[in-house]
Amino acid sequence: MATLFAAQVCGSTGFSMGMAVGAIMAAAVTGTNTWSGLPVAVGSLGTALAAWPLSRLMMRFGRRPGLTAGYTIAVAGAALGIAGVMASSFSLFLAGMALFGTANTSNLLARYAAADITPGAQRGRAMGLIVWGSAGGSIVGPMLMNPAMRVGAALGVSSVASAFLISVVGYALAALLVQAFLRPDPLAIARRVEPALPQSGGERARASSVILREPRVIVAYGTLMVSQLVMIGTTSTSPLYLHDHGHAVGTIGLAVSLHLGGMYVTSPLSGWLCDRFGRLPMIGAGGVVLLASLALAGLVPGRAAGAVIAGLFANGVGWNLAFVSASALLTDALSPQERASIQGLADLVMGLMGAVGSALGGIVLGAWGFGMLNALGAALLIVPLAGSWLQREALAARAAEPNPWAS
Repeated sequence: MATLFAAQVCGSTGFSMGMAVGAIMAAAVTGTNTWSGLPVAVGSLGTALAAWPLSRLMMRFGRRPGLTAGYTIAVAGAALGIAGVMASSFSLFLAGMALFGTANTSNLLARYAAADITPGAQRGRAMGLIVWGSAGGSIVGPMLMNPAMRVGAALGVSSVASAFLISVVGYALAALLVQAFLRPDPLAIARRVEPALPQSGGERARASSVILREPRVIVAYGTLMVSQLVMIGTTSTSPLYLHDHGHAVGTIGLAVSLHLGGMYVTSPLSGWLCDRFGRLPMIGAGGVVLLASLALAGLVPGRAAGAVIAGLFANGVGWNLAFVSASALLTDALSPQERASIQGLADLVMGLMGAVGSALGGIVLGAWGFGMLNALGAALLIVPLAGSWLQREALAARAAEPNPWAS
């Protein structure tokens, strides 16, 4: 658990750079804001597409090789990103961002490694603790941009590209930590312990088509998809929005830090709440907080940096509540034999929604502005929230059924 937490801090320090300067880098290379959402979109696509092969690698060899591979590939991605900006090659920069996203795949899959060694009644808190590790890195990362620019200047790297030097170092440290200290492997522990449970020893995995029709799996997948789509879509271009309104680099760095901090700093609380009050109520609470954040950030003028930043922070908090609770609900609904593949598929579709949201976010920002972007995000949230509310009794009854794998 200590190794997972430390690696999460390092990995999120590196990954925060994509959110902090990705849109600005794109605008610098292309000379237009229209494609400003593409770097985060491609990074999210890389995160999504890596989820399935890395989860399969973990299924065969354990969590350690899969997590290490994700961080190592991302080191190469960050280096390619720097090269792309230096060469004014947008295609090379985007190729780097695709590999860059695999670090976030490892960050996300680490929460399931924590669940491997945690009883069901405490699973939300364990996942929340590991996700919380991203808070430190996400807050510290953007605040290192000024020192990174000084180092970059000494190395002959442009000021715009220098932020990715933080990513190279952060990802490399995360890979080294996991490879050296994640011993014994969490999945190996789970495989030793779980067969001893009489309820799970003889169970066989259900067909994927059966699992994906299970109400709890439907709710978990829907929550992960919609919350990711809305959160990424409305925040990936926020640095550019603030930049266009004349705010300084320090203000933009603070906005990104607080948004990413909101995404992760409340994770232990989110985990405790979903263990204490149930997964479904906390998923609903996350949706309500997201709606409030969209209203705040979208309605205030761009010159009111404090109010915009407050909305971005609340956006992260709402996403965190939904993310931790949905991840715990999904794990609750699966047997040990089913988890790796279905969890990997969940992160795949979640990542794809993030890619779509970021790409569309840049287009909507360029065409109609930041207010309309947040209004569309709110509209996307209302439908699933209303549907879940209408079906709350049936869903709560199913979620309360005894689960032999949640012991």
